[in-house]
Amino acid sequence: MGEEQRHYLEAELYRRIAADEEIFDFIQSGSLDGLWYWDLESPDNEWMNAKFWQLLGYDPAEKAHKASEWQALIHPDDLKTMTENFHAHLADPSHPYDQVVRYRHRDGSTVWVRCRGIAIRDANGKPTRMLGAHNDLTELKQTELKLREQAQDMLALQKELRQLASRDDLTGLANRRAFRERLNWQLGNSRRRGEAVSLVSIDLDRFKEINDELGHPEGDRVLRLVAATLAGTVRESDLLARVGGEEFVVVLSGAGRSGAVIAAERFRAMVAELSYKGRTITASCGVATASGESMEGDLEACGASLIERSDRALYMAKRKGRNCVVHVDAPSTGALARAFKPGDNESRV
Repeated sequence: MGEEQRHYLEAELYRRIAADEEIFDFIQSGSLDGLWYWDLESPDNEWMNAKFWQLLGYDPAEKAHKASEWQALIHPDDLKTMTENFHAHLADPSHPYDQVVRYRHRDGSTVWVRCRGIAIRDANGKPTRMLGAHNDLTELKQTELKLREQAQDMLALQKELRQLASRDDLTGLANRRAFRERLNWQLGNSRRRGEAVSLVSIDLDRFKEINDELGHPEGDRVLRLVAATLAGTVRESDLLARVGGEEFVVVLSGAGRSGAVIAAERFRAMVAELSYKGRTITASCGVATASGESMEGDLEACGASLIERSDRALYMAKRKGRNCVVHVDAPSTGALARAFKPGDNESRV
């Protein structure tokens, strides 16, 4: 830009800088955190002003005006980025030499610096010198990192709170809220896939007697024992939850009537193998399946129907003598109930 094109004050400032070194000294000390001037024809020769070295904790008198001095202190990854931008800028002036890099302070800490530069070219366009400036961004970067860490901590806390809100305090299993959410999700997913969903309601038999005779703390230990046993039995794709005092449920994904009854019998048998302080523990299981027409319409209504039928099947299992499995078919099949006593083979029914 010619002097005649500049604002008269800008043009005047240029003339004063050329005539008065103090003005240039003020500009570089007051508005920058480092200034450098690089001899590209002798690339190891580079003048770095005192403020740059002071930024990194060094006495400027200790440092030679060599490019190798700062290259020994810059992060290797950032040196690679700077080098790539450097060569790109020399080849194409429109490519900016502008990046934020990390330097190692004398005390071992990290100093974040924005480094910008412009190549000065001869009459033939060949780069012969490079002028650059540094700006200290350390405080800004430290604040940014702190805010990022706080955001990550907040996300972790939110995740923990969600998990706590969906977990049963006593057993660590999913609670009723998580069960209903998972059931609705599973019904929607299975409907899209054309798969069945079954629900097994499991209720410990005569649990009140354990609480009355041994006390509630002992009853809690029994519940934790049963929960751990069932948790080791269900598939990863299924959901086991505690939804009431001594009642558990299992959402079985992709399981029709036959598979659900087999799974429920496995749950029942696993519980029946348990004992606590000389007492045999048994459970009754009610099973219901949703597929085809029974999965049409509103998912909430579909889920409510499935829960109602598995509860009804559980009630029937209690009436049939406990320690057994009862399956209730969907309403469209006439709501038939089938009971399976220990040792029954489902395929015989």
